[in-house]
Amino acid sequence: MGMATGINKEIQTSDEIANELNYLLTFVGQGHADFRSLKTDKIVEVMKFVTAKKDKGVLYFPDDMDGITSTYYEVDVARSLGQILKLTDNPEIPSVFTAPSSIRMSHWKAIDTPNHQRPKLWEQLPKLNDPVSFSGIESVVNTPDETTGTYYQYDLYRSVILTQFNGRNLLISLSKQTGISNVGRKGLIIGGDDQWNYYYSNEAGLNRAGFGWVDSYMYDSKSVAFYLEDAPAGNTVRVGVFKWLRAGWSGINFVKRSHIYDGLDRFTSVFKVIVEHPSILDTATWIDTLLEIQRLPKDQLQPIVRNYFQNVQNQAQRDGTLSSDELKVMSIDGQYMDSMGRDEMQSILIVEFLKQLLGKHSQIKLK
Repeated sequence: MGMATGINKEIQTSDEIANELNYLLTFVGQGHADFRSLKTDKIVEVMKFVTAKKDKGVLYFPDDMDGITSTYYEVDVARSLGQILKLTDNPEIPSVFTAPSSIRMSHWKAIDTPNHQRPKLWEQLPKLNDPVSFSGIESVVNTPDETTGTYYQYDLYRSVILTQFNGRNLLISLSKQTGISNVGRKGLIIGGDDQWNYYYSNEAGLNRAGFGWVDSYMYDSKSVAFYLEDAPAGNTVRVGVFKWLRAGWSGINFVKRSHIYDGLDRFTSVFKVIVEHPSILDTATWIDTLLEIQRLPKDQLQPIVRNYFQNVQNQAQRDGTLSSDELKVMSIDGQYMDSMGRDEMQSILIVEFLKQLLGKHSQIKLK
């Protein structure tokens, strides 16, 4: 089965929890249930589970609905829900900023609010008498997978609901894949995954010996994530995520629970470091630079990104972190640079700027 790091036992959660998760998933996707009908007294068991103390070394998982592999993961973040929302649900801050090891780029294709903009949810918290919600479609490109080196582009139906549970503010974030992803393409993690340096070829296949020819896909995914304050207007938030994933090739699901668990660990451990970092808390000190990066035209981005890749390549050669074949794949020619879109280049600069804010080693200096 293949256990995730530090895990020695797997336990399935109750049927009641499965039923409550199914109830929440009716609020995402085409023809989803009306948000006004959502009753938090229908999610009591799942909230009890999310807030309960867990046994170390246990991987909990909900029902594998429709044969899709599932896992649960949680982490406590020492920030208020308002502070977290100001970073994660802020239209001015791209998702790569809080998920540099998991997301390459994402954008909303559709948002169902009257002005087609995401509401600034943190502004709603002090006066949250009624739930605030919106839905839409988000297009995502993820980072290369740690096992296969493959990355995917896919669309998600998303629903976000800000409500209260027993007097505590609660954000529920729901997602469902709209259909099969684009074919998996070969990518590289350059150096340690904690350095957030990635290379994206446009070549289909898996970056594993003997599997280069494989056309792989993410067939289906769903998630239910909870962000719950530890107390009314509290300063710690429990993030609990239930995720289902079916991916592989020739229609066969090759996903193990440990893969999903490790992927969620990869995302949430980095998320926690970023959100809890003192330099990130005061968005006013750095938001203007972030907005400047997002306004840069392609001809100004290209030389900066070329310099970034040259530095990454030089470091990989010095450290011996890539084989000579991988270095060849990554050799920077004009064609690769020309094929990069503005969004792809901006994403690199945003991550480099984030590294500077966190005091990490960055390949290029911005500001």
